Amino acid sequence: MKSPSKIKGSWSRKVLAILYILFRRSRYFRGTSQKFFKLTLENILIQLNLNQDLPFLFIAVFVGVTTGYVAVIFHDAIKLLSHFFFGGLEVFGTSFITEGYWGLLMPFVPAVGGLLVGLYNAYVVKTRPGHGLASVIKAVAQNEGNLPRRLWLHRTITSVLSIGTGGGGGREAPIAQVGAALGSSVAQVLKFSPDRKRTLLGCGAAAGLAAVFNAPIGGVMFAIEVILGDFSVRTFSPIVIAAVIGTVVSRSYLGNSPTFQVPDYSLVSNTELLFYFVLGVLAGLSAVMFIKVYYRIEETFLKVEKQRNIPAWAMPAIGGLLTGLVCMWLPGLYGYSYEVIDNAVRGTESWLNMVGIYLLKPVVAGFSVGSGGSGGMFAPAMKMGAMLGGMFGNLVHTLFPGITAASGAYALVGMGALTAGIIRAPLTVILILFEVTGEYEIVLPIMFAAVTAALIARLAYSYSMETYVLEKEGVRVGFGIALSVAENISVLDIMRTSYVRFRDVTRAEKIIDVFHNTPESNFLVTTESDEFVGVIRLEEMSILLREGPLTGLIAEDIVKKDIPVLYETSKLDEALKLFELTDYDILPVLSRKSDKLLGVVRQEQAFSYYRKQMNLYGSDLDSDPGK
Repeated sequence: MKSPSKIKGSWSRKVLAILYILFRRSRYFRGTSQKFFKLTLENILIQLNLNQDLPFLFIAVFVGVTTGYVAVIFHDAIKLLSHFFFGGLEVFGTSFITEGYWGLLMPFVPAVGGLLVGLYNAYVVKTRPGHGLASVIKAVAQNEGNLPRRLWLHRTITSVLSIGTGGGGGREAPIAQVGAALGSSVAQVLKFSPDRKRTLLGCGAAAGLAAVFNAPIGGVMFAIEVILGDFSVRTFSPIVIAAVIGTVVSRSYLGNSPTFQVPDYSLVSNTELLFYFVLGVLAGLSAVMFIKVYYRIEETFLKVEKQRNIPAWAMPAIGGLLTGLVCMWLPGLYGYSYEVIDNAVRGTESWLNMVGIYLLKPVVAGFSVGSGGSGGMFAPAMKMGAMLGGMFGNLVHTLFPGITAASGAYALVGMGALTAGIIRAPLTVILILFEVTGEYEIVLPIMFAAVTAALIARLAYSYSMETYVLEKEGVRVGFGIALSVAENISVLDIMRTSYVRFRDVTRAEKIIDVFHNTPESNFLVTTESDEFVGVIRLEEMSILLREGPLTGLIAEDIVKKDIPVLYETSKLDEALKLFELTDYDILPVLSRKSDKLLGVVRQEQAFSYYRKQMNLYGSDLDSDPGK
């Protein structure tokens, strides 16, 4: 018989423990079979300990595979539905020539799609659809990464119905939300910690966007820059794995070709960067126009619904009808097709189409999605940006043919710049466009224009497409933190006065002696009058220990002085942002008048207090009958 020492920690011991739990619970348990199964499953998950790094990576792989397959089904379902309704149509100029369809009936196709979406939300989901990515960001910041478990299924069905029948939204943001909901659901079933839930949510979002764009790097950056705001290595690794797996699955079924087929373009001259800068400025202002027009239309729909007592399920049908009336004259406005983008980057799109789509794309997106339909804003932004770039490129290439590229290059850059202005995430857009085009030479103009557009849009309008919704709900989000809650909490509520402190004249030998006899790894240094000097961290201590006792050195000689500090008037949001952006796990709190050291804020305690307040905040909302 094996000795206990050989069994300890082995898989056989885990299996025996699980069997013992099952035997004990089945013999003495009093309750329903459902409750017995739930409690048993929870105990099994505890025994498996999937929160460890290596098992967690396998869970990230599962999320990537599942999201990849859902993305393939999502793509093919939209293609099948749009072909069924619009496959018999040919485009002539800017309108449809119908074969087997009555032209006057065409606007009713998006209306029927909107009606189905409205009925589904009203009688199956039984709630008004939220804003896609905004709800995901809010879940990260305020709800520990928890999204409704069936959201991925509901969002998939409504988006396919809306986009496939001619809605003006795009498929990229919905599949990112579907992936995020899948990741969150898996994390909830496996009883993961809040940090792991957020990470797995990011895995799903990255895998979804990577699969639909065939852009794994861009998907990773999207999850980190837009959704989580967390660049830590522990978060980065599983997200990369999920995005790669999602892309592999997508490529297996949808192919490995870039999303947009573009000719070879390059920067003709350095002077051309000036034109790309101007395009970035125009794209930033156009992004602001897009946001304002879209939300004005959405708010108008809500106002009309209340004033006229129209059922909520009927509003998407009205929006779909309006969408159809516009799109029957400009088929490029439909959300299921990217043909106009391909034409623009090849330089073959007509001026009439470019002007019409540029002006009407935010309107159509507002009609179909703002009325209660489903769809994202990635594709509408890219279409509008490609039209802007195409028009601008035509103009500058006509005026300066010797120093500018063809108009298609400007369409490509405009597509990225306007999207960056809408979501305020230029790095994500730069990487996605590089991957979906496969054109390295165009990266420099895209970088220049995208950063310019994001900056101009931020200066002209403080809200992005997502933060506008969150601000209306009283939620300010940054760095994955719900700033609206944290900004009302004083650092004095979490400040501690227990810490190890040295005077600036303390000898190095004494500091080493204290280091060996205390669990602390951060020592604060002050003057004789308690004015703050700096911090001696483990990094500085390792130098002292490696070199041995350096006779004659004092704390003033080894202290790190240029560190971030807080004041007694600082709020918790400032502390949390500093912890996210720096590698410090302790921040000094000073008097603003005298720079005297009052206490310290520790990273672990700060985030623990924040999570506690968020739980209280969430429970208050749940108990509010008006919500």
